[in-house]
Amino acid sequence: MSLSVEKVTRGTGSGKRQPRALDPFLWGATGVLCFWGLWELAALATGNDAVLPGPRVVLWEFQHGFQGDRGLEYLGIRQSGYVVNLAWTVGTAAGAWLIGSTLGILAGLASARRQWLRDVTEPVLFFFGAVPVLVAAPLFLVWFGAGPLSKLALVTFYCFVVVGVVAQSAALNIPPTTEEYAATLGLDNKARFRAVVLPSAFPPIVAVLRLALATGISLEASAELLGSRAGVGRLIAVRAQQGNVGAVLALAIALGLVALVLDVLIRAAVAPALRWQG
Repeated sequence: MSLSVEKVTRGTGSGKRQPRALDPFLWGATGVLCFWGLWELAALATGNDAVLPGPRVVLWEFQHGFQGDRGLEYLGIRQSGYVVNLAWTVGTAAGAWLIGSTLGILAGLASARRQWLRDVTEPVLFFFGAVPVLVAAPLFLVWFGAGPLSKLALVTFYCFVVVGVVAQSAALNIPPTTEEYAATLGLDNKARFRAVVLPSAFPPIVAVLRLALATGISLEASAELLGSRAGVGRLIAVRAQQGNVGAVLALAIALGLVALVLDVLIRAAVAPALRWQG
């Protein structure tokens, strides 16, 4: 009897039930259902769709304007479809994120390896990192106009600063003894950078890339509120002026869902490179 128990214990590693891969999805679905139910109850308690529309009203608003809306076209918005404006906002933010993050990673890692470069860039990065981005947004609108260039420059600048600071800190936090040990194995400076610095700095860089993308999309939409020819922010501004709370919520939730999908794709793409973490 004791021998069979020992075999079972060895086979499972412990007496506890091992969590299944499906568990996170079940918990996520439970959270969504709870949020949906609380939202429905709050909307019923309010009893006024003009103040707090329920989920079904918001879903209808999104379906109604998915491909286009004559009322928005009458107000001068040529591309009135929600899906087109979502693609505009997310596409602009993703392009700026890619440019700014790439430059930030290069600048952060390079400054971590060169003391003189770190002395030059570190005060500048931390200074601009402390400036609220929405304070700088009107300046970019003045300098680059209300077109996509101003939003592209703003989000690129934000991603560059945030990713650059984290990349630099991640490279500097590697214990010196780690590189010293690698040097005793015969690895030169470039080989140590590839074998030690990049793998160690990769997890925090991935984390800040995810944060920068989500915040960049939000920042893009916020900048569109101040002035834009297209985009989700432009539609939200118009719908808010009309007092259409359902459409505002529909656009905001759709934007958040797209950002969530992109985050899942990033996590899936980098998962093989992070398996060594366990």
